[in-house]
Amino acid sequence: MNIANRPWGPLCLLLLFACVPLRAQELTFLGGTTTDNTVKNSSYNWQIDYREDFLENFAASIAYINEGHVPGHHRDGESLEAWGNLPLFNNRVAFSFGGGIYYYYDTEPAGPAGSLDVHGTGPIYSIAATGYLSDRLFYRVMVNRISPAGDIKTTTASLGIGYWFGENRRPEGKKPGKEDIADAEFVTEPQLTLFGGQSVVNTLLSPSAYAAAVEYRQGIVPHLDGTASFIYEGDPKVARRSGIAFQGWPVNTFLDKDTSVGIGIGPYIFIDKKHPENSGTTLNKGLSDVGFHDPAAVAPLVSLTIARKFSDRWDVRIIWDRVVSNYNRDSDIFLVGMGYCWR
Repeated sequence: MNIANRPWGPLCLLLLFACVPLRAQELTFLGGTTTDNTVKNSSYNWQIDYREDFLENFAASIAYINEGHVPGHHRDGESLEAWGNLPLFNNRVAFSFGGGIYYYYDTEPAGPAGSLDVHGTGPIYSIAATGYLSDRLFYRVMVNRISPAGDIKTTTASLGIGYWFGENRRPEGKKPGKEDIADAEFVTEPQLTLFGGQSVVNTLLSPSAYAAAVEYRQGIVPHLDGTASFIYEGDPKVARRSGIAFQGWPVNTFLDKDTSVGIGIGPYIFIDKKHPENSGTTLNKGLSDVGFHDPAAVAPLVSLTIARKFSDRWDVRIIWDRVVSNYNRDSDIFLVGMGYCWR
């Protein structure tokens, strides 16, 4: 059995940060342009950014960044950054300066019809300007500089809209009430969910197939869930994977407490019945691909979820899984399911 262990360090950092029990959250959706180091090639970009304020002048963020399709590179990844904030004009405007680590997945061409999934880490530096339109709504302009040593260097410039989910109204605060204290002790009840959806293998042609999963979810401590799942990725021709996954999920509730979001990280133990027997032996570009015949393997599984309860017993859940393979078969799995909850 092959074990893809290179990505675990950066992904565990994301999990540790997400477990910090803070109550001042900003969620931002941004879009814009990407240029590479030559400034001759450009593409689109989009970004989902989740930020926690520790103090008035210090914050940290987790973000997913899709850098678009710069020629020869289809790159995206997750960033973990620390931010210094400079609020102005009675907290109606803020300037921020950030820096941290970026873990990326880059699909690159290889040979006449092949492709590589190149993984790596690099520094990311960011500047942002935020304007608060109301107590909850804001706009943000952000520029990121991504500079890995073993891959292209890019600059992304984007504009987006965001929402403040903190317990206090911003910029004017209030003392937390009983409802806020109760939410701080939130523990997810046991849930069993059935999913259907689609898997997409990250090659240059992006083959897709029907996917399905079943998940058991249980709150472990306040704002931390554990799950055990069976995942079937279908048959997108270049892979035929299925297996079991175990993940830890920092979670939080928003709005009326019936909506929750979370980040999941854990091992995915799978069998790929179409595993390339000689994958990675000549075109690994320094990856940990080793060309093996055993179809069983363990890979990191990184996930995002949002769920909405519509009764005391039932909820609807959406999950986006990223399988981080070490034999050029990364995939995204998009799932929608209905779950039953009990105490």
